[in-house]
Amino acid sequence: YVDIFYHHRPDNETPLEETLAALDLIVRQGKALYVGVSSYSGARYAQAVEMCRQHDWAPITIHQPYYNMLGRGIETDLLPHTTVHGTGIIAFCPLAGGTLTDRYLQGLPPDSRQGKRGEDGQHWWRQEQEKGHWDCLGQLNAIAQERGQTLAQMALAWTLRLPGVTSALIG
Repeated sequence: YVDIFYHHRPDNETPLEETLAALDLIVRQGKALYVGVSSYSGARYAQAVEMCRQHDWAPITIHQPYYNMLGRGIETDLLPHTTVHGTGIIAFCPLAGGTLTDRYLQGLPPDSRQGKRGEDGQHWWRQEQEKGHWDCLGQLNAIAQERGQTLAQMALAWTLRLPGVTSALIG
């Protein structure tokens, strides 16, 4: 068995009831202890929780959304729902694909994922530079240094600051 089995992406072609029934079956068969979802909007998550309650299915105990200092959409959409229902959050991409580290502040490293994309990676880096992205991250890096932290350490601490965020996935 596994501890947690996730439904990782909302699927508009499969009825939500069918998905949740399958998750419940996995728990009832002893193949998983708990079930979770990932990347559900607040409304879809609330609908799923209510459907599980109505059918007496295994409850959704964890939600795994994209969340970091640069991607904060869950704060107004999802977190109000998970707080009400007592569901924990395990944030993925807390370092925003590595941009919330000091790795990209001096240019595009050739050995990075984007650097290995050649001209496409260079184009991405320049676009982000034109938007002021790297300047903003440079300022965040300065704040982190004043705190005696790396940018990555500060970004992780920031992601974990909310009581409903129980963990963060790094990698």
